[in-house]
Amino acid sequence: MGKIITLYNNKGGVSKTTTTFNLAVYLASKNKKVLIADCDPQCNITEMFFAAREEFDNPDVELPGTTIYQALNPRFIGGKTEIDQKDIELVEHNLYTNLHLLKGDLEFSRAETYLGNAWNQAITENVHEKNTYVVLSKLLRSFIENRKYDYILCDVGPSTGAITRNVILCCDEIIIPLVPDRFCYQAIKLLGQVISEWIERHRLISENLKPFGIASFEGNPKLTGTILQNFKVHSGAKAKESYIKWQDKINAVIQSSLCNTGLFMPKAGFNIKKPFISTIKDVGVLAPVAQLFGRAIFDIQQEHTKEASSDGRMYYGTVWTPWEERMADYKKELGKIAKALE
Repeated sequence: MGKIITLYNNKGGVSKTTTTFNLAVYLASKNKKVLIADCDPQCNITEMFFAAREEFDNPDVELPGTTIYQALNPRFIGGKTEIDQKDIELVEHNLYTNLHLLKGDLEFSRAETYLGNAWNQAITENVHEKNTYVVLSKLLRSFIENRKYDYILCDVGPSTGAITRNVILCCDEIIIPLVPDRFCYQAIKLLGQVISEWIERHRLISENLKPFGIASFEGNPKLTGTILQNFKVHSGAKAKESYIKWQDKINAVIQSSLCNTGLFMPKAGFNIKKPFISTIKDVGVLAPVAQLFGRAIFDIQQEHTKEASSDGRMYYGTVWTPWEERMADYKKELGKIAKALE
């Protein structure tokens, strides 16, 4: 049975979307069938997905596939009790087989209202809001059941709003990307409590669905681990002292605060005392070059370095070799994340 996964942190700027896309490509390269569900109204991962197709450089050309808002809106407006997955057109990536997209939509920001109302009113006798509350989970699970996805990776924004909350509760597992700084440290102190409150509220809602014959969903995501992102090193070897300082502080608060409520719990086999399942160095210019061509960071081709060159020439020899080494290191770290998901 497939899994629904999200990379989430309530602080922005932690390379969440970039890592989600690259992890999706990595899993697809290992013969896993993967769906990216763009649940962030900013639609950044949708842009990454289609960046390899030059025909979509024109902003007036409509992107193929059903958007997440188009998929769910019939339920939001009350036209359907649930959504039939056969009505949804998912798009396959033109470079990476086994990788598909449920397209993002700027209008999906309207779902904040619909899902917010469902969150507040699903404990009442309002059947419309009860069905709205469970619609996203039902749709994602139907993709797994009928289209045999091994993984659905949901991209969400850094907010704690209604969309993010509903997505998180739909997930089987959560991975938390971090950067070693003060604000990530502060975010982690609160994150476990926030998710636990969501889980507790979900349990109350679920009890209020039963008398109406509406099946709920588990709503009990587990912590797969954390990723230490974007740390810089001296001479390619040692992390800067300031990063080590915040890394240690974040490590400590993960152990003391993240899973101490008894509701948001680690995945079986995950050692909370060793919370970093992967440590990803700052990839520098590799990320924007990869995004420009719609490729994974570990799949940049030598010819693509022309875009990073000041004179438009392709990198060779001792200039290209560090790129290869950084791509290989990045791919190795993605492998560690994939291993943790097994």
